[in-house]
Amino acid sequence: MNPVAESKKILRKEMLARRRNLSQAVIAAESKAIEQALEGWPLYQQANAIMIYVALADEPQTLLLIEQTLLRNKQICVPFIGEKAGIMEASMIESLTELAPGKYGILAPVKEKLRNIQPECIDLILVPGVAFTSHGQRLGMGAGYYDRFFDQAHNALKIGLAFKCQIIEEIPCEGHDHSIDYLATKDGIINCKTGKM
Repeated sequence: MNPVAESKKILRKEMLARRRNLSQAVIAAESKAIEQALEGWPLYQQANAIMIYVALADEPQTLLLIEQTLLRNKQICVPFIGEKAGIMEASMIESLTELAPGKYGILAPVKEKLRNIQPECIDLILVPGVAFTSHGQRLGMGAGYYDRFFDQAHNALKIGLAFKCQIIEEIPCEGHDHSIDYLATKDGIINCKTGKM
């Protein structure tokens, strides 16, 4: 393993432990503040096709946000991980009732009901992560699903969702690692070009 990949692996373990130690109260409160920041953000309000990840228990929660955004008559798609290793698709949904536990236990549309959207048609992608910097560096789980998807989603703005404890000064990066454009936190939306809200 190369030194950068090794550094990322060590950092990932440390940051996952930090995230998994958060109380339910902190997760709920910060998730609510992140959701409110997004709903009041003009770029979110203007986007038509939005890809929203379905959160694991220790990530910024998104189910209520998906529900609220569906009420605004926007096109909502969620990630679908198929059989092919490292490849993710985006499938349209009209209701949370269309989701069932999929790969890694993550809620996703059932295979028979997939309505895929072309990645280049997506305006905004909400991105999970293990750690972020305010300048757009992101550390994922290590499988590369999002980085490969970003290679095709040329028109989409990428916004990470992060608890306060997930934002750090620096993340070791490799050539295939994509940066995000914005970061949604409990305190508001950070523009990663400037590192400021």
